[in-house]
Amino acid sequence: MKKLKVLALIFLVSAFSFSQSGTINLTFHVDMGVATAEGLFNPQVQSVVVRGNFQADAGDSLGNWQGNMYEMLYNYGTIYSVTFTMPDSFAGNSYEYKFVITPDEIWEIDPNRIFSLNSPSVVVGPYYFNYDSNITIIEEVTNTLNFTADISGILGVGIGGAFDPNQDSLLVMGLDWDNLGKNVVGNRRMLNTDPFNVGIYTTTLTVTSGSAAPNGVGDSTEWKFRAVPDSRFQNTGWEIGLNRQYIYQADGTVVDLPTIVPRIYPNFGTSTNEIDFTLNVDMTDAINWYNGEPIPVDSIDYVVVLGSVPWLGNSWTTHCWCPDDTVNGLLKVLTHTSGNIWSYDTTLPVGINLGPFEFRFGAMYPGADTVNGGIAYLNNEFPFGTNHFSILFDQPISVSNNWFGHLSLPDGVERIENLLPSDYHLEQNYPNPFNPTTKIRYSIPEYSSVTLKVFNLLGEEIETLFNGEQSAGVYEATFDASNLSSGIYFYTLQTKNFTLTKKMILIR
Repeated sequence: MKKLKVLALIFLVSAFSFSQSGTINLTFHVDMGVATAEGLFNPQVQSVVVRGNFQADAGDSLGNWQGNMYEMLYNYGTIYSVTFTMPDSFAGNSYEYKFVITPDEIWEIDPNRIFSLNSPSVVVGPYYFNYDSNITIIEEVTNTLNFTADISGILGVGIGGAFDPNQDSLLVMGLDWDNLGKNVVGNRRMLNTDPFNVGIYTTTLTVTSGSAAPNGVGDSTEWKFRAVPDSRFQNTGWEIGLNRQYIYQADGTVVDLPTIVPRIYPNFGTSTNEIDFTLNVDMTDAINWYNGEPIPVDSIDYVVVLGSVPWLGNSWTTHCWCPDDTVNGLLKVLTHTSGNIWSYDTTLPVGINLGPFEFRFGAMYPGADTVNGGIAYLNNEFPFGTNHFSILFDQPISVSNNWFGHLSLPDGVERIENLLPSDYHLEQNYPNPFNPTTKIRYSIPEYSSVTLKVFNLLGEEIETLFNGEQSAGVYEATFDASNLSSGIYFYTLQTKNFTLTKKMILIR
């Protein structure tokens, strides 16, 4: 009888062990010592959690990459830990994760960390938070910034809509993103205080450099303008294009930033006509940004484009940047037309949203699919956040001034601000007199053919600074007179609806 009881006990223990064998213990360790010493982490008021694409598989009802279900607790020394189980049916899977400081939502820098789930248990770390194993002495500086924005181009009734001071606001956002700055003090809402310049808005903000800018002086922080309410503006009110940067100066410095025309546009409405749309790109001297290597122009299989609008894919993130996207329509395929020029032609239907849009190209050629580890390899024109820009009006348009890998044109003419001028204008060159280079700025209010040429006193053409098509905008050309003698020269801007000539003086 005693032997039977022992056997029964063994059976019960075995059964209990079997019921537990369906899980894998997973333990994460993170070392917060450096983050604490640098002032990034305060254990009295902050916590650290682990988040990743394992959360749903581990049973987190909130899903992946969010929430505080896996909060890490103090273990020993400067180590924080958390242990939980995952079903062993996921054994062999690889997952990505990051450590995050809450409630401030301070995420580790890229790249994501990776672990593999293997039976019977996995121990991850300890790793230093943010990959930082060396204590850096933070040299904080506090600067006061005086912001001035010129929104006269979108104030009242104008091209594409209006900024209405009675219901709209202009804000300065950022300065404290990604812990590049902190303690922003002042009113982010900009105000017009000059009744004689109703389009000029100003505000003053004070910012202290953050731990991600440890040197203070010489480090930088990022910011952008934003208009609200977001439903009245393109891009939900945010400026189009890259973030703006401010470089910290000595502690206590007060800086008057130059007057800036925000890259903000009201809603343009919808088209009332079908629009013949053509997009061109010049592949001359194209470079693959992933590896900095030249793209063999003569061996290109095809060129693709992706944009911020439905008729150019409308999907910056939900795509693989691979040939599959040319099948499902997320990437539009261009046609080789002549020389190194590739083009995309389509007809846009009535009712399409008008206004600004961004886009970027990609090139497929032998070996392209091996670059960047074969991941998103067609996204090889620009790094994240850098895009070409144009504006769609209710008329046929050919966006021709695109050079693969460059935002400025190869002839030295570049768009200086993405605003919409209300009239043609040719400004006086500056400096003037000059030696040996000078800049020439001009504005065109609509898509047009444009030539900008320089002549001598005899009317002889010295140089063509630009000859092509341009969308509405403000442009700046650089003229280099290194090979010319002192004297008076003339420069002429000519479009289909405008011609103007001005004088400039070269002094050696």
